[in-house]
Amino acid sequence: MTTRDPLYGAAADAVRDQLHDSYHPLRDPDDTQVCPGSVAGELGVALALLTEVAAANIHDHNAMVRAAVGLEHRLRSLVAAIETERGEHR
Repeated sequence: MTTRDPLYGAAADAVRDQLHDSYHPLRDPDDTQVCPGSVAGELGVALALLTEVAAANIHDHNAMVRAAVGLEHRLRSLVAAIETERGEHR
């Protein structure tokens, strides 16, 4: 196993800036366009996705990102379907 010296000064700043610059939000807060189906349909799709992501490997970063994005999308669609059924609009 190789031991590495800790980073200080400009090298540490460069790594910190690189990590900071790599951040991207899950979604654009201004993107509010959701075209939901019926509440029953959206609920069925959400339940199927919950079953699918329950088997995802918690140690697999890509699987967790896919699960987070899928669940976020399904939840937004389900909420939009409920609001549409109630006659509410965001």
